[in-house]
Amino acid sequence: MFIHRISNEKDACVDEDNVFESLQWQSERRIGDMKPKVLLNRVSFWCVTAVTSAALMQSIAPVTAHEVKIPTEVTDLGKDTYKKYCSPCHGEEGKGDGPVARSMLPKPRDFTRGAYKFRTTPSGSLPTDEDIYRTISFGVPNSTMIPWDILTEEQRVSVIPVLKSFSEAFEVRKPDSPVEVGLRVRPTEKCLAEGKKIYEEKLECWKCHGIEGRGDGPSAAEQEDDFGFPIKPFDFTTGKFKGGNSPQDVYLRFTTGLNGTPMPSFAKELTDEERWCLTYYVMSLIKPEETKK
Repeated sequence: MFIHRISNEKDACVDEDNVFESLQWQSERRIGDMKPKVLLNRVSFWCVTAVTSAALMQSIAPVTAHEVKIPTEVTDLGKDTYKKYCSPCHGEEGKGDGPVARSMLPKPRDFTRGAYKFRTTPSGSLPTDEDIYRTISFGVPNSTMIPWDILTEEQRVSVIPVLKSFSEAFEVRKPDSPVEVGLRVRPTEKCLAEGKKIYEEKLECWKCHGIEGRGDGPSAAEQEDDFGFPIKPFDFTTGKFKGGNSPQDVYLRFTTGLNGTPMPSFAKELTDEERWCLTYYVMSLIKPEETKK
């Protein structure tokens, strides 16, 4: 199988001896206080140029993209890469119980469940290899999952079969085909008004995310993921969407949902046009002053 290679113009360096120490430092920080620029400066093994940092934070398309082959079997490189860079958080057996996991919120992904949040596939489906690769490469903003583009392409790709080997789900079924993005509508005043109505009345998104989208709705404190861990509704005002910052990325989250979390798919509840309107309305809640933090 082939996947698009992500390659940016950057200077990167890895201090392998400080991996565990750096991850432990991250885990002890409150997620809400973890500012991207601080993270870039403080993590000892992550050295990138300002150009690459800006591209990552704004979800700018990679400078170059070509195809690289993904191994279908677990390799020694994959096992070594996982043990060195992934197991401190995700655990040796992929259960999300690594030595620094207990102080992290949200908790590291338990790969044995086969439930992946960020996918292009329908709700309940397994992710594609490219979905997994994208998360490894770009990370998850507002979390302790950093972009692992400090690793080589071969290292990142080699980890994919390792992650899949932790869950029997990948042995008995295949990922569904990625969802088709509906015809994009224009963000007119009428569309935004429709999105606001959906947010406040039809879906009552404010109950979790708050009227202003700050993740402080009346039900926010009660939310848990499928594994029983507390999970905080997303703060839309930051503009740092975990699955990507483009309108299409946000639209996909409303279409696919986030497996393993209270965030469902609205593919059946909303038409394509309604999902686009909700997308634009949610993005209108972004506060410029919050995006600079």
